[in-house]
Amino acid sequence: MKPAHAAIYRYSIPFVRPVPVRQTSLDTRDGLVLALRSPDRQHTGLGEIAPLPGLHNESLDEAFDELAATLRKKLPETGNLTLLNVSDTLEERLYPSVRTGIEMALLNLQASITGQFPELPCGPEPATTLPLNALLFGDNATVLQQAEHFYQQGYRTLKLKVNALNKADATGQIRTLDRVFGSSITLRLDSNQSFDLEAAIRFLEALPKKRIAYIEEPLSDPQKIAELFRRSGVPIALDESLWQTPDLRHALPDECLGAYILKPSRIGGITATMKLAIEAEAKGIPAVISSGFESGISLGFYAKMASLLGPNPTACGIDTFRQFTKDILITPLCSQSGSLCVESIWRRSTAPDMSRLTCIEQWTL
Repeated sequence: MKPAHAAIYRYSIPFVRPVPVRQTSLDTRDGLVLALRSPDRQHTGLGEIAPLPGLHNESLDEAFDELAATLRKKLPETGNLTLLNVSDTLEERLYPSVRTGIEMALLNLQASITGQFPELPCGPEPATTLPLNALLFGDNATVLQQAEHFYQQGYRTLKLKVNALNKADATGQIRTLDRVFGSSITLRLDSNQSFDLEAAIRFLEALPKKRIAYIEEPLSDPQKIAELFRRSGVPIALDESLWQTPDLRHALPDECLGAYILKPSRIGGITATMKLAIEAEAKGIPAVISSGFESGISLGFYAKMASLLGPNPTACGIDTFRQFTKDILITPLCSQSGSLCVESIWRRSTAPDMSRLTCIEQWTL
C-alpha cells in the first residue's frame, strides 16, 4: 500500500534550561513532523525531521524544502519494508535529517497497517526494556545534584559533557562522582573533539580511569585516536568521526574503540544506522543509539531500533526527553528504574498532541 496523503507540521519545544550544543546553547528545540497516511486515512506513520544547529549542516528551512520536493515525487509502497532496506526506496542524495524522517514515517506507517513493527531479518531476540544513560551538565553543584537525582531513579550509567576549556571543573566533577558513587556507576565522557592529543592525555591521567567506560570523540584530530588509547588506556567512542571520516573506523584497532555513538538523523537514516550498529555488535563494540535532542516521536522509534540489537542492549543516549518542559506527545515518555519499556514507549511515540503542532503544508500524493 502506498501512502496517499501527506502533511508537514512544525513544532517548537522549550528546554527546561539552555542546552549546550557545540559552541553555543539552545533555549528551544524546533523541528518538523511528517505524517504519511493510508488512502482511507485510517493509518498514519510519523517521522521527525529536526536538524540541530551546530550538529547538522542543513537548516530547518533547507530540510523543509527538500522534504516537500521529495514528497512530490513517487514514494514507495509499504508492506515489505525493513530497517535494512527502507533506504533503498529513496533518492541517494538527501539531507541526513530528511532521509531519517521519511524512513521513520514509512516504517511507522507500515507498522500501523500490519500491526507489527518490522524486525531485523534473522535478528536476535529483541529486548523488552532498554537501559538509558543520564546526561549531566552544568556547574559542580548542579552536576552532583543531577547525578544524585538520577541515581535515586535507578540510573547507573551517567554521561558528562567535558571539553578542553572546562577540564579543571570536569576533573573535579568526575572525582566527586567517583567518591560519592564508587563502583555502582559507570561514567561516559563526551568532549566533542575539543582536545589536542597532549591535553587529552593530561586530562585523562588525572581521572579515576576505572570508572570511565569511554571518552567520546576527545580529539580535534581523530587520526590520533589510536595513540591516545595506547598512551592513556581509556577506550574511545566514535560519534562525529562516523560521518566526518567514515573510513577511519576501519583503520583503528577494535580494542581501542569503546562504542559507536549512533545518531540516525546525522548518520543519514534508519538503514545506515542499523548497518553500523550490526557492524559494531559483530566486532564486540557497543552500539549506543543516541539522539540529537529530538522529540518523543524519534525517541520512541530509536528505542525500538535499539531493542532489535539483542536482549541485553547497552545503555542508550535517548533520555533527552527530560530536557523538554513539555513534549509533543499526548502521553510524555518516562523511564522506570533508569530504563524504558520499549513497546509502551514506541506506542506513545506514535500519538502526538496535535495542539502542539502547526500544519504548514498538506496534499494528496
